[in-house]
Amino acid sequence: LRRGEPEGEIREKLKKDGFTNEEINTVFTPHHYDMRSWYLFFGILISLAGLFLFLKSGGLLILILGALLFVAYYYEIKRLEKLKKL
Repeated sequence: LRRGEPEGEIREKLKKDGFTNEEINTVFTPHHYDMRSWYLFFGILISLAGLFLFLKSGGLLILILGALLFVAYYYEIKRLEKLKKL
């Protein structure tokens, strides 16, 4: 895959070599990224900036964006817990 060979061709070669579909599927499991730290860091940073701007000028948009990053952080935790159960 790293050299650009299509996944389907690699699967067919492995089938010809005698591997079962279950063995092949374990090799091609997708990598799941953990974005929790990024959501939390930028949620805090943008929320603080939004709070500052809210106090200065009364704008809520940046503060809402920070809150949405906390919501994304929450859903990322739930998604990773769900993947661990599988």
